Amino acid sequence: MRYNLALLFGRRGRGCRRSWTEAGQGGNHPVSLSSRGSRKLSLSALFTALLLALATLVVPVAASAATGDVGVEGPSHSGTGTPTGTKRQTNALWFNDGIWWGNLWDTASSDFHIFRFNAAMKTWVDTGVATETRANTHHDVLWDGKTLYVASYRFANDGLPAEPNYPTTMRRYSYNSSTKTYSSLGSSQINNQRTETLSIDKDSTGRVWATWQQGNRIYLNVTGTDGKTWGTPFPHPASLSDVSVDDNSAVIAFGGNKIGVMWSRQVGDSTDGMYWSVHNDGASSSAWTTPVAAVKGQRSGDDHMNLKWLDSSSDKVFAAIKTSFTSASQPLIQLLALNVSTSTWSAHTIATVSECPNRVIVMIDEAAQRLRTFATYPKPSGTTNAGACTSSGGAIYEKSTSLGTISFTTTKTARIVDADQYVHNVTSTKQNLNSSGWGTTGSGLLLLADVNATSRYWHYYEPPR
Repeated sequence: MRYNLALLFGRRGRGCRRSWTEAGQGGNHPVSLSSRGSRKLSLSALFTALLLALATLVVPVAASAATGDVGVEGPSHSGTGTPTGTKRQTNALWFNDGIWWGNLWDTASSDFHIFRFNAAMKTWVDTGVATETRANTHHDVLWDGKTLYVASYRFANDGLPAEPNYPTTMRRYSYNSSTKTYSSLGSSQINNQRTETLSIDKDSTGRVWATWQQGNRIYLNVTGTDGKTWGTPFPHPASLSDVSVDDNSAVIAFGGNKIGVMWSRQVGDSTDGMYWSVHNDGASSSAWTTPVAAVKGQRSGDDHMNLKWLDSSSDKVFAAIKTSFTSASQPLIQLLALNVSTSTWSAHTIATVSECPNRVIVMIDEAAQRLRTFATYPKPSGTTNAGACTSSGGAIYEKSTSLGTISFTTTKTARIVDADQYVHNVTSTKQNLNSSGWGTTGSGLLLLADVNATSRYWHYYEPPR
C-alpha cells in the first residue's frame, strides 16, 4: 500500500491521480529514514517524533479523478507508442483465479510485463514477469484456463505493407494458483513479418491458430496439437483472400470444434465487404470453407473487427466492425451476428457516421444476457476539445443491447474520460464476462485504454453485480 507523502508537504499536481504510479509499478517499498552513528540522541529522538507525527496523518491513497474525469488514470507507458494496440483484433487483459491481469508496459525496465489488477484499490501491480523486450510491439493475449499465450509482433503503421525480417513470437506461461504467479514455458516464432495486426486463438485439438495480412493476402499459421510448434505460414486458399494493403483479419474458436477467420476486403469493387471462412478442427490446415460475405458492397468494410463467441448452447458469433461509409446517417460501426445453425449473418447499426465512433470492441456479459460495445466517441461537454470528431481519439463510451433482441439506440454511457486529453484504443479480454463456462464468474468488467499525449494507461473497472 502506497502513501502520498507529497500531499503532506504541499507538492502540487493534477489532483492526486498520479501519486500511486509515480513511485513505480512494482511492489510496495517502505519509507525509511536513517541517521549516521555520530548523530546525537536528541536528533534521533526528534526524527522519531516526526515519524510518529507523520504516521498519524498519512493515510492510504487510492487513485482519484480531476473534475470531468471518468475512470482511473494508471501507470505510465513512456517508452512505447500504442501499448493497447490500434486495431481491435488484439486483447491485452484476461481474468483468471478471481483476478484481472494485464500485459502492460513497465517504464522502469523498458519492457512488457504481466501486471495484476488490485480491484479494491483500482491500481495495477507489476508481477515482474516479462512478456516482451521490444518496445514498438503489439500483442494479442489468450488465456485458455491453463496456459497463457502472448503473441507479440512488430507492427506496421496503417496503410503500410508487411515487412520481412521482424519475427512474431508466441510466449507461453503456466500459472501457480498457490503463489498467484506465472512462469515461462518458452517461446516460438509464428512468422517473420512486421504486420499491422495479428490475432490468435486455440481450437479443441490444442492447435493455436494465427492470422494476419501480408503481400495483400490473408495469411494463416497453426501449431501442432502441442500448442507451441508452428508450421509454415500459408495464404488462405480462396481468391477472395486477395485484399488491399489496408485490410486485416482475425480468428476465433467457436462451436466447440471450429475455427473461424474474418477479414476485410477493400479493393474498390462489388466484392468489397467483410468475409468469413471456417475450418473444422482436425482437418487439414488448408481445408477452409468457401468464404461468405457477412456484409458486402463498396465501403461496407474496414480493417477494424473484434470477434466473440457466445457459447455452445446458443452457438452464436458476434463481430463488432467498422465500415468506410461517409454519409451522416449511414452506419460507421456495426454488430454482425452469425447464426451458426443457419450460417447466416445479420447486421445491426451500433453508431452512425454522424456520431463519429471509432475502434470498437464487443463484450458478451452472460450473466446480464447483454452485448456490450465500447468505442471511442467525441468527448463530452465541459472537457477540453468537447465534441471534436477526430482520429486522434476522444472518450470511451459504452452502447449495449440485450442478447435476445439486438437494438442499439443513440444513448451511450461514458466509461473513460480524461478531461484534458484524448483517450483512444480501448481493449479488454477475449473471454466472455461473468460466465461459468469461460471461468469468469464474478469477473465484472475491466477496460484498458491509452492517452498518448501523456503516455498514460487509463482503465475502467465495474465490480460484479
